[in-house]
Parts: sequence; structure tokens; C-alpha cells
Amino acid sequence: MKKEQKQILYIFTFLILGCVIGYFVAVTQMKQVSDPEYIAFWASQDMPVPEPIGFPRSIISFGMLFSGIPAGVIFFSHIAKKWLTSAAPKIIIGFLTWPIYTLAGAVGAIPLVVYLIYRLWKGRISCQKCKLHG
Repeated sequence: MKKEQKQILYIFTFLILGCVIGYFVAVTQMKQVSDPEYIAFWASQDMPVPEPIGFPRSIISFGMLFSGIPAGVIFFSHIAKKWLTSAAPKIIIGFLTWPIYTLAGAVGAIPLVVYLIYRLWKGRISCQKCKLHG
């Protein structure tokens, strides 16, 4: 399997995992809003009861956040390859900046998948031309 195919597979796996978790979060929030003890807790604190996120927003949000994890790792590994330091500083910096790369990956997951599919498609076209021309 090509590197691009593996990266796309990782992103889609995390996307599906995030969507499933987002669904369960939305279900849990719906159950909490109908629970009288939950409402009484917020009323005792003189605070309004928080509104649930809702199914579509929860599923999309968690899906994009979780798909940002492998996309962020891909971004970080691409940037870290250009550093002239040993592996230890790269790992330490990677752990410290992990939330930043995850958020960047959440924003850039869809464009990254489109780019990887384009690279796979372009490579396949050029391979077909090579087979045709000898």
C-alpha cells in the first residue's frame, strides 16, 4: 500500500471514530437535559441549563477534531523531517505542540485528503502513460 493510501486510511478511520464518539456525546447530552437531577443541579447554582449541541453539530465537530489527529501528525512529521536535530528534541517538541498540530490538522484534514487523492491519481495517470509508451 502506498504512503498516501495509508495516510488517507488513517484520516478516514479517525474521522469515523470521531463521528461515532460525537453521536454518543449527543445522545448523552439529550439524556442529561431530560434528567430532573441535572436540571436541579444547575438551578441550585443559579445558572441556566446548558443547551445540548445537537446531533449534526456534535458528529461533525468530533469527526473533524479526531481526523485532525493523524492529519496533524502528518503535518508535524513533514516539518520535522527538515530539521537537522536528533530524534529526541523532535519528539519533545512534538508532544508540546501536539494540540496546535491537532487543531491545524482538523482545519486541514479535508484539503489534505483532497491533495493525497490528487497525488495518487496523478501517479496512476503517469504510470499508465509509462506502460503505454514502453
